[in-house]
Amino acid sequence: MPAPPYTPDVVETGRASLRAGVGLHHLRYVLAAAEMRGFRRAARALGVQQSALSRRIQELEARLGAQIFERTPQGVRLTDAGDRFVCTAREAVIDLDLAVETAVDVGREQAETLRLGVLGGFGGGPLHEILRSLMTRAPGLRLDLIEGDAASLSANLLSGRLDLALLVRPPARLSVFPAWREHVFAAVPINDPLADRRTVTWADFSDRRLLTPAAIAAEIGALCRRRASDAPAPVSAGAGAAARLVALGQGCALINEGSVVPVTGVVYRPIARTFLDLKAVVGRRPEKPALRPLLSLLTQAA
Repeated sequence: MPAPPYTPDVVETGRASLRAGVGLHHLRYVLAAAEMRGFRRAARALGVQQSALSRRIQELEARLGAQIFERTPQGVRLTDAGDRFVCTAREAVIDLDLAVETAVDVGREQAETLRLGVLGGFGGGPLHEILRSLMTRAPGLRLDLIEGDAASLSANLLSGRLDLALLVRPPARLSVFPAWREHVFAAVPINDPLADRRTVTWADFSDRRLLTPAAIAAEIGALCRRRASDAPAPVSAGAGAAARLVALGQGCALINEGSVVPVTGVVYRPIARTFLDLKAVVGRRPEKPALRPLLSLLTQAA
């Protein structure tokens, strides 16, 4: 969402205190002195030298052109101008503390949330067990799992919206670690001659219509260009839709191992020596505590 345009009110906010040279330390000293009714007691409470506190308050009074405290042998008391200043300043400091505490709470929640991107169809299998082990190590961790295609996940990594993504072809300029590999299977009709084979090869697809899940279409397309240049480019579909089209005699589907699901009239055969090697790609975000244990678990699964 684009930032809203600045208005004159926004631009002017804080301008008066900036011109007067009023900082947060001035407010803290004044509020403490008003509450303690004395510079010595206020300095002791704040853990600063009394001379430093007194000098800062005198500096503030000079910059404001108004006396905040009346000095007496018994201590100090607020002037009328000082009373008004303290009432407003106290509310400002309370609001600032609330803003800081809110930001810290949000930051803590974000630090305890790991945003993971995964190619559609790779969310089960090894990843499920890896994440289960991670949750055992970090029981308070919150996981956000975002499925998508390679282009959307890469864009989210580069923009900092993901902590880590599992990709076959990672974008440049990001840290990459090995993860696991999955066999690529061909889904064929149960009455197809390929169904009688234990494995199939890329040469078997030269004259066939090929389907593949949309989330890995780019990766399967790259495999086709390298391994079977005479095979037609695969048509994208959902993983379940691709298998159902195969059952209707509409071609063969090339599916990663984790996306294999039982469909009536369809059998799955591994393609010889064909794998998708997943990489763990770290995004452009401040590194979170749970990221290193996750990377360790992923490299162990490689």
